[in-house]
Amino acid sequence: MNTDKFQMLLNRYKNLHLIQQLYLVQDHCRIYYLMNGYEFPWDMTRSLEVALMRTYCVPSISKLLNQTGEFTHRPQKRYDDPSIIVGEMIQ
Repeated sequence: MNTDKFQMLLNRYKNLHLIQQLYLVQDHCRIYYLMNGYEFPWDMTRSLEVALMRTYCVPSISKLLNQTGEFTHRPQKRYDDPSIIVGEMIQ
């Protein structure tokens, strides 16, 4: 095995080892940050997308977003704003 692959394998579990050394209650924010930002970013993005899609299925919310033009004029903003809010909460 070449050195790059070996180093990559060592680094793969760096966050796991760090999390295992942290205290669950006192360091819960740091643990959440590491899990969300480094271990499961793809999963977290998909869960946010599902949550957004679910809110759009509520008739009153869909009606309001349609009436205000949020669906047709600012769809990327509708996607980005919750991502930014969740990201700030994680930070």
